[in-house]
Order: sequence, then structure tokens, then C-alpha cells
Amino acid sequence: MRRGLSLNRKPFAGSLRLRLFVLILLPLVAVAVMAGTIRYWQAQTMSQALYDDALKIVAHVVAREVIITQGDVVSDALLDSLVGALGDPIFYNVSAADGRILAGYTDTPEGIIPAELRGGEPHFFDFTYNGQPARAVVLREFIADPFFDGWTTVLVWQSTTQRRALSLIILQQALGILALVLVTAAAAVWIGIAQGLRPLTDLREAVSLRSPSELNPIRRVAPNEVRPLVGTMNSLFARLQAELQRRNAFIANAAHQIRNPVAAIRAQAEAALSSKDAQQRDARVTDLHAAASELSRLSQQLLSLEIAEHTAATGRTPLDFRQLVAEQARKFAPVALAEGVEVHLQAPAQPMVVTGNPVLLREVIDNLLDNALRYGASHGEEIRLRLEPDDRQLTLTIEDDGPGIPVTASEHVFERFVRLPQHGGNERDRSGCGLGLAIVRSIVVAHGGSAYLAHGTKGCGIVISLPLSGNAA
Repeated sequence: MRRGLSLNRKPFAGSLRLRLFVLILLPLVAVAVMAGTIRYWQAQTMSQALYDDALKIVAHVVAREVIITQGDVVSDALLDSLVGALGDPIFYNVSAADGRILAGYTDTPEGIIPAELRGGEPHFFDFTYNGQPARAVVLREFIADPFFDGWTTVLVWQSTTQRRALSLIILQQALGILALVLVTAAAAVWIGIAQGLRPLTDLREAVSLRSPSELNPIRRVAPNEVRPLVGTMNSLFARLQAELQRRNAFIANAAHQIRNPVAAIRAQAEAALSSKDAQQRDARVTDLHAAASELSRLSQQLLSLEIAEHTAATGRTPLDFRQLVAEQARKFAPVALAEGVEVHLQAPAQPMVVTGNPVLLREVIDNLLDNALRYGASHGEEIRLRLEPDDRQLTLTIEDDGPGIPVTASEHVFERFVRLPQHGGNERDRSGCGLGLAIVRSIVVAHGGSAYLAHGTKGCGIVISLPLSGNAA
């Protein structure tokens, strides 16, 4: 459905100015056509009324002329005068009460005169005479004269050529005026649209001045209709600026963090190459392997952080978080046992279904377990995982018996590349880059949950909460 809508709107996506011009001008053209039609009908009505009045006068003139001449034909001078006034040829017929034709043309079609006519009232009608349309008027008058024998009928008709010509002339004049009005209105509308869209042109210029290094908000005065758009663009600029600053800070920190492992690998490799003693060379190779492992872990965590911040919303499916935690704990147990640390999981028997990305949620559990083993639990101690559900969410708490984290650093430890000074704890390799908890919080927040530090425990406790399926954002 959306695709169909987009296809329907595509023809209007070219020019807003042209679209407004067409949308404004089309109603004007429709009104002009309607006005022209109404004007043509008025012109026909007016020309017919004028010519009918003239035709009625001609009928009276013909009747008087026939009465005066006692049935003689109308003089050519009078006919020429009438034709000059009306334009079209004039035909007439005068008949007595008994039907005798007293004067005029005798080739009129039969039956065109109504049988009953009121005396003194003109009756107009249309008919075809010699293959051409004609307009006629018939009058019945009582003449007290033996020759006319009482009621006399006068029929006068004329072709409608001049009537149509007059209607067309009036229509042409009206169309000329309408065309002039339309052209003037179109020019005024085009200029008005150009002036009305000037704020959009200014906005376009303001946007064109923005660059990755210049994303300040647009502060130009904008009309009320454009202000929401400007506000949205300023919000976008702010998010882009924050993202660029975050990306630049991330690149700078990553470059700084990678520089030391790379330098260590190069130094260890040079030492191994220059060493002539096999035992010393083996020691240098061992150190080289440790430095390469640390660099691999750093690269993996950097990649995980970027994936967590940009793809956490994709690939989400309903999954049993309890089973996911149990699987990761079983996989991690041999690593912890090799360090003399036990892993305990306390969880209810029922499933805990959440909607999330299983790969990223495994990354959360792995980072929490590795963080507890790396900086907390020592030989002979344990790592405890406690999973607790309620009506809307679940909480996973991972505790160790290490030195813990000060309350003042509760939020600081979730930032990137933050590592607190280590005191006590196990003797395991304490090298790290300070990304583990940052990755945890980034993934959990993207899933609609939260990650925070639990206080009041013996060592360090990290708590994450996730919405159960059906309540996830």
C-alpha cells in the first residue's frame, strides 16, 4: 500500500513551485471555462431576445403595410430597410381568416402555425426553411375591413445566421477578457509563489552552508508552516553533531588504545628476532602471543561496541534468557575452573522469554563473566549469577568476591576506555581496555533495559534488567 501511495505522489515530487502554480491555476481555468459557458448562454439568450423583439416589430410593420396597401406586397424599400437593420433576409406571409394568403411567400411548411392563438399576443417558434434554421413570429389581429374579413394572421420569419454571429461575438469578447484575466492572474500567482517560497530558498541556502564540521542549528526566521521542519532539521543536526563527536572521540581513544599493544607486539617481535638464546626467544614468543591476544580482544571489543550501538535493533527474536544465561555459564565454567574459581547459577525453573538479539545478549553475559573473573574473583572464590523475574522484567545479577568498585565510580565504570586502579584480586592478566561494561550497558539499553552497579555486596555486583516479552519497548 505504501508503495502505491509513493508511486501516486511521484509526479508531484519535481517542483513545489510548479505544483502550487498548477493547483492554484487549475481552479481559475475551471472557473473561466464555467464563466465562458454561462456567458455564451447569456449571449444567446440576449441576442434571441433582441432579435425576437425586432422580429415582432417587423411583424407589426408588415401588418400595417398590408392593411394600408389593401393586400399588396410590402415595398422593396421597406424590406431593404428592415433587412439592413436586422442583417438576415426577412420573409413574411399574411393570411385571412378563411386561410386565403393575402400577401407574402406561399412556400411555408404546412402546420407550423398553431391552431389556437390569442389575439394580439406574439408567438415565437423555430423551424427549418429551405434547409436552414429560421426563427418565426406569428400574430393574429382583428381587422374590421371587408377585404380582410376579421381575424388576420401575420407570419414573419428570418434565418438565425446573425443571431449566432452576435452570440459568437459576445462570447469572443468575454473569452478575450477572461484570457487576459487568466494571464494576469497566472503571472501574479507565479510571482506570488516565488515570493512566498523565498523562505524555503533561504532555508536551502542555510542548509547548504552546513558541513560535517559546521552543524550549528539554523536560526533564520521561518514561517509558521516551516518551523516544524526547521526544528526537525536542527534536531537532526544536533544528533549528527553528537554522533560525530562521539565517533571522533571513539576513534581517538581506539587509536590510543591500539597504539600500545601494537608497539608491544613490535618490540616483542624484534626482541625475539634478535635473541640468540632459545630460552629467551621462547619467552619473547610467549610475550608476543600474549600481546597479540590482547590486541585481538581489544579489536573484538571495539567491533562489538560499534555493532551494539548500531545494530541492536535488528535480528530480534523471542528467546529464553534463562537458557541463554545457563549456556554461557556452562561454556565459561572451564575457563573459571582453570583459575580456581567456581561459577554458580541461581535461576527459577520457568522460562524467561525476552525479545532481543541473541548474539548481542550472549556478548553481554560473556563480558560480565570475563569482567568478574578478570578483576574480581581470585583462586578459591566464586562467581555467582542470580536470575530473578517479576511481572514485567527480569534482573540478572553477577557477583564476585573481589575488591569491588567505589560508589563514586558507579557510573564512571560504564564509560568507554575507563579502567580503575587494581588492588588485590586474582593474579590473572589484568590487561584490558575498559570497554566491557560500556558494551554491556549499550546493548542492554538498546534492548529497553538498564545496567547498573549493585552496592551492599561483598565484592562487585553488576545488575542488568530486561523487559519480558510482551512488555519490551
